[in-house]
Amino acid sequence: MHLIKVGGSLTYFAKPLLSELKIFSNSEENKIIIVPGGGAFANVVRDLNEKGGLSNRSSHKLATMSMDLTGIYFSEISNIKTADNLYEAKKILEDDNIVILLPSKIVLSTDELPHSWNITSDSIAAYIARLLNLNSVIIATDVDGIYDNYPEGKLLNTINAKSIKGFTSVDSYLPKLLLKHNIECFVVNGKHPSRIINILKNNNDIYTKITIDKK
Repeated sequence: MHLIKVGGSLTYFAKPLLSELKIFSNSEENKIIIVPGGGAFANVVRDLNEKGGLSNRSSHKLATMSMDLTGIYFSEISNIKTADNLYEAKKILEDDNIVILLPSKIVLSTDELPHSWNITSDSIAAYIARLLNLNSVIIATDVDGIYDNYPEGKLLNTINAKSIKGFTSVDSYLPKLLLKHNIECFVVNGKHPSRIINILKNNNDIYTKITIDKK
């Protein structure tokens, strides 16, 4: 089973990616769970938090629900079914091999993640991976990976989760989750679906692998 977060930054570029993932999932061995980002919906919540007095707790709730809204849109343009709980998601995977997970019910019911903008769909995807006992997660975004100097600089082929500091293309809480739960992560440009397919096939391509060696 593969878990792929399709970031909100890809909202207007997601259709080709979703199509390629759907084709790839035709094999029984290639079951895929897609976790959507919050995108423009989450940006509205962030604006309300910064300018409209919305509390951090309510912001966390609404931003997580924003991921559901993006997921419904992704479903609309791809004809991939959605599920709002892990049991239903696994049932859909039995027949369809691919599903879009609407994560708000899961995340808000367990309430284990901090109520902070340091937590985005990146960390939520890793959290879902932990619940599914997966040891890897793919984060598809609108940049090629993690750079040594964001937003410009050298693209890093690999980086240890312990070494990720400051502002990067992933949220600041993600490395803590990866290290805590022994989950490796790939950060890849979703505007190039073939790069994600190559990760799924264990082929080299352009992306950054976040390793979890704790030594």
